[in-house]
Amino acid sequence: MAIFVTIGPTAEAGLFDKLKAKKKAKNAPAEVEKPKPRPVHRSHYRDAHGDAYINEALLKSADGKRRKVIVDIGRQRAFLVIDDLVAIDTAISSARRGKHTPRGSYQITEKVASGKVSTLYHVFMPYWMRLGHTTVGMHVGDVPGYPASAGCIRLPQQVAPILFEHVTHGTRVEVVDSWDESDLRLPYTVRKPVAYVDT
Repeated sequence: MAIFVTIGPTAEAGLFDKLKAKKKAKNAPAEVEKPKPRPVHRSHYRDAHGDAYINEALLKSADGKRRKVIVDIGRQRAFLVIDDLVAIDTAISSARRGKHTPRGSYQITEKVASGKVSTLYHVFMPYWMRLGHTTVGMHVGDVPGYPASAGCIRLPQQVAPILFEHVTHGTRVEVVDSWDESDLRLPYTVRKPVAYVDT
């Protein structure tokens, strides 16, 4: 008399699946962790203008005086105004075509002198000053003579540390298409924009 033992389909399938999975794992290429991009650090930035105006006497006597920053997108200039007088006038570079520098009135909510890195572009942004609760700020960058940034307001390397030193958390920053400087206490001739090619 013969005795037959049958293995149920579940046990057979389970054994087959285990062998198949083991073979697949053995032949699969090892997963390689993608390297994280290293931030780019630069020691020199371009300033096509090199024409910043800095009123040292006004900056030295500025303690306790009202101050604000005006960013004039049309002229591609930024101004530190202290007690209704221009203390700093500098070229900037705002958003290139296809990008946007937001207009409006903001307060500086974050200041980082060094070590700030863009999470999108993996570049250092020295002398970072954040505008409100946006992702946009003012920082050192190339100022090539035309709008070239991804949205931030780039400042010349020689000017950014001075501006950084003379603004505090809460300083108002007005980003406008065109600044009417008639509210200044003394007339000031704002530098004319250098002709640039909009790219």
